[in-house]
Amino acid sequence: MVEYTKPTPEYTGRFARELSSFLDEKRRTGHKYKAESYYLGTIDRLSVQMNTDSLSKEFVDLWTQKRGTESHKTWQNRVIVIRQFARYLKAQEIPAYVTPIVIQNKRSSFVPHIYTDSELRRIFEQADRCPAYVNCPNRNHVVSLLFRMLYACGLRLSEVLNLTVADVDLENGVLSILNSKNGTNRYVPMSDELAMRCLSYIKEIYSQPMPELPFFPAPDKGKYSKRAVSKTFHQILQSAGISRSDTGPRIHDLRHTFAVNCLKKWVREGKDITAALPVLSAYLGHKTLIGTQDYLRLTAEMFPEINSAVEARFGHVIPKGGSMYEEQ
Repeated sequence: MVEYTKPTPEYTGRFARELSSFLDEKRRTGHKYKAESYYLGTIDRLSVQMNTDSLSKEFVDLWTQKRGTESHKTWQNRVIVIRQFARYLKAQEIPAYVTPIVIQNKRSSFVPHIYTDSELRRIFEQADRCPAYVNCPNRNHVVSLLFRMLYACGLRLSEVLNLTVADVDLENGVLSILNSKNGTNRYVPMSDELAMRCLSYIKEIYSQPMPELPFFPAPDKGKYSKRAVSKTFHQILQSAGISRSDTGPRIHDLRHTFAVNCLKKWVREGKDITAALPVLSAYLGHKTLIGTQDYLRLTAEMFPEINSAVEARFGHVIPKGGSMYEEQ
C-alpha cells in the first residue's frame, strides 16, 4: 500500500515554527491530526489578527469560548487542541497559558436504527438491482458488495472506502483496516461467503488488480466519496420501502445492526459475554469497551425475550445512562 504523507500547512503568525513542529510531532507519533491541523491554522490566523506574541490567558480564553453555531464535539476538540499546544510550548520553555477548562462529553439522546432481517434482505436485493451507467460500468458490482461488506464485517464507511486491493487478502479471507479511527490498525476476518463474493468481484472489476488500486474504484479510478455512497444508499432505502428522515436510518446503522445481532446470537447461545465483549470490541476497532458495552444494553432494550437473561448474567457490564451514539 502506498503511504500518503499529509502536507504541513504554512503558518505565518508568531507561532509558525512551533505550530509546524507540534503538528509534525503529533503525526510522527501516529496521530492523523486532520481536523486538528485546521484548528492549528485558525490559531495561527487569530494570532495574526490579535497581533500577539504569546499564548496569553486573553488569547486562550477567547479561543475556548463556544461559538454560536458549532457543535459540542467541535468545541470540545478546539479546547483540547489549544491545551495540547500550550503544554507543548511550555515543554519547549516558551511561556503559555494552559486552560483549566475541560469540556465533558455530551451524552446524546440519539438511538440508532437496528435493521430487521426483512429490511436487510430488501436492502441487499435492491443493491443487487442497482443499475450500471455508461460512465460507471462497475456500479452494480461495487454497490452489491460494498453494502454487504459494511454489514457483514461491521465496518465504518470510511474504512470500506479506504480499502485497497492489497488490503483484501482473498486467500485467507482477511481485511486489513489501516490507519482507521484513532490511528489504529486491525485485521478483520470475513465469512467464507463474503470472501467468495470478493473473489468473484475482483475478477469482474480488474483484469490486472494492482495492490495500490482502490478495492471499490469510483468512475475516475479513485475512491468513492461518502456523499456519493450515501446518496446511493438513500435510493436503495426508498426502493426497499424503508422510510427515512433526517435522523435515519443511516449507512452507519448497518454497523450498529451487526454488533447488536452478534450479541443477540451470543446471548441466546449462552456464551460468556464478559469474555466475548473484548473480542467484539477489537473486531469493531473500538478504543475502549464502553462503546461495545452500549451495544449490550441496546440489545437488552430491543429484545425483551432476552432482556432477563442479559440482566441476570451480564447486568454488571451494562452501562447505565442515556442512548448510545458513535460517530461515523
